[in-house]
Amino acid sequence: MSDLSAGGVGDVQAAWQSQELGIAFFGLGRLREWHSPREDLCVANLFQSYYVLAGRAITNAGARLVKLNGAEGLCVIPAGRMAAGIRALCELAGEVRFLASDRGFDAHLNARVHFGPVMSGEFGPPGLRRYDVIGKTVNVAARMGGRGVVLTAQAYRQLDHVARHRFDKHTPPISYHWRAERDG
Repeated sequence: MSDLSAGGVGDVQAAWQSQELGIAFFGLGRLREWHSPREDLCVANLFQSYYVLAGRAITNAGARLVKLNGAEGLCVIPAGRMAAGIRALCELAGEVRFLASDRGFDAHLNARVHFGPVMSGEFGPPGLRRYDVIGKTVNVAARMGGRGVVLTAQAYRQLDHVARHRFDKHTPPISYHWRAERDG
């Protein structure tokens, strides 16, 4: 008898839900290689500070930090909080650049944001289940390229006119890139 039919899937599947969310993958780009074991402590301290900044920015925007893995992270943004969540990522990019520079690292934040339907809920083996998101929307966000904060057209459409003004359109495929130098 398969573990999947004996309480492995059915007990959590009922708690999964299909919903439309913003999916944002973000991470440190251009982080230079470190060469000595002594520098591992410096990098660990940089990552811990980065995690604190990211967690604060994301949760204060009404979004949810799903996971962190090394220099990379994933968060979900509720449909009604897309403008706040994207602004938080843009502001986080500036904070991370300053943090890295202040600690002697050449690094910046890249974020790739898409919006659409996902399956969300608790996934994983019994005793180790964690909130996660799965679906085509997640895959699109994960495969996006570009530097800085980049939105798909679907994510861009979730913004109001004022927030849209801060992004430049790039094609193909259509994506929108944050212009940090523009005020308002």
